[in-house]
Amino acid sequence: MAAAAKKAKGHTFVWFNYRRCPAVALARALVRHGKVGKIRRVHALYLQDWADEAVPLTWRFKQKLAGSGAHGDLNAHIVDMTRFVTGQEITEICGAASETFIKRRKRIGAAGSGRVTVDDTVLFLARFSGGAVASFEAARQATGNQNRNSFEINGTKGAIKFDFERMNELQYYDATADRAVQGWTTILATHAPDHPYVEAWWPDAHLLGYEHGFVNQAYDILRVLAGKKPVAPIPDFEDAYQTDRILAAALISARKRRAVRLSEVR
Repeated sequence: MAAAAKKAKGHTFVWFNYRRCPAVALARALVRHGKVGKIRRVHALYLQDWADEAVPLTWRFKQKLAGSGAHGDLNAHIVDMTRFVTGQEITEICGAASETFIKRRKRIGAAGSGRVTVDDTVLFLARFSGGAVASFEAARQATGNQNRNSFEINGTKGAIKFDFERMNELQYYDATADRAVQGWTTILATHAPDHPYVEAWWPDAHLLGYEHGFVNQAYDILRVLAGKKPVAPIPDFEDAYQTDRILAAALISARKRRAVRLSEVR
């Protein structure tokens, strides 16, 4: 599909809507403007806690219908976000682990239980093209985390942190400031027109929610179709393909218990 779209020279769009959070788009801008310096470490996780034993055997727990579990559902988002923010590609999966904690679940509308055929959690280590090392973790039974979609990026000049459970905030650390005043700064990414997308919404500090990311995504798609530049780059079929390669490489690494270079995965 990615190759066909490229050959046709048409527009393709993939709905990785977390790119449309003003704080995430701001993080990308800070990296591009050199505020973080050379990136050395990336840590990303997407944790939820809804999939306990009381949840029945819905389509999300069947590989034929869902493809995978927390890995495809959650790791896909943080892989795309870190590619987006860093502007780099993942070149190697250094190691991975996968686990299904609840092996069987109650059937819906029928007696007995059925086998769960997807993962509950997948963790993997990786390398980025710029030399940074990285860790990724997705889990649907991480008690105490409702929708903790987050990343931390550390560089030679600074660092940034984001957590979707506080989606209007971006944490920034300026390592170039005097040592005596260095510390994490909380940026409330709601100042128009200084922060991406915000000028279309409310006054300063009137917070945005989950739904606004979808509207921002639709807005950027319409801009592209009108021949204009989006506020922030939109993921296309090629982005989705690269993300799928990374997810596949992580599963191979977990199964074979070895490092997997992305060049091995087509």
